[in-house]
Amino acid sequence: MNAKTAHTISPSAEEAWRLVGHFLHGLSHELPLPEQWRLRDHEASQCRERVWSLPTENGNDAQVALWLRLSDTEVPCDDPGCAAREMYLTSDGTDSVPASGPLPAFARRDGLGYFEYRTHPHHNGWACDVDPVSVTWMSTALALYGGYMRINWFDMGGADSMAAGHSLWEVSAHQVREISRWTAIAGPDGVRDEGPTNPGATPVLPLPPEVEAKLKAAAEARR
Repeated sequence: MNAKTAHTISPSAEEAWRLVGHFLHGLSHELPLPEQWRLRDHEASQCRERVWSLPTENGNDAQVALWLRLSDTEVPCDDPGCAAREMYLTSDGTDSVPASGPLPAFARRDGLGYFEYRTHPHHNGWACDVDPVSVTWMSTALALYGGYMRINWFDMGGADSMAAGHSLWEVSAHQVREISRWTAIAGPDGVRDEGPTNPGATPVLPLPPEVEAKLKAAAEARR
C-alpha cells in the first residue's frame, strides 16, 4: 500500500460495517481457534471505544480525521459451518448491525483511506455531522486496520477564556498512542501556547487532493 497518498471515503453505515465484518471473517481463516479471533474482536471493540471517546475529551467542537490502512480482506467462503461467516457476513440489517455484503471497492484502492467528521455536545450526548452509526463502525475499522487520527478542537471554556488545539494519534495492534499535541489558550493575560509535543516525531500524513485544495483556499481567504 502506498502510504504517501490518500483518498476520501464517505462510507454508509453498511459499507463501514462491511470493512469490519470482512476483516474479522478473514482473520478467522488465519487463526485456527475461535477464541483467538474472538479475542481480537474484543480487543478491537475496546480500542474502538477509546478512538470514539477521544474527540469528546477536549472542547465543545471537534473536527476529526481518520487515515486508515485499508486492504483487501475479503476471503471466499461458502462453509455453512464457519462461525465467523455466520457472525460477520450474514446480517440482513434487521438486528443490531447493518446489512452485510461485498467488501467496498474503496478498500482495495492504493493509498490511505481518509474519513472525516465533526462532533459537538448535543443534549445528553454528542452529535455528528454524518451518520453516527458510520462513525462507530469506522472507529472500529481504524482499530482493526490501523492508521492515524487527528483531532482539531475548540473550547469556549469559561466566561473569560477559550482554547483551541489539535492532537495526532497512531492506532496499531489495537492500541492508541498519542504522537503529538498543541494547545493555545486565550485568557485575560493573553495567549499561551502549550506544545507542540514531539514535533520531530510527527509524521507528515497525505491529504486527498480535494481536501488539500480546500485548506489552501481557506488559508488564502484569511490573508
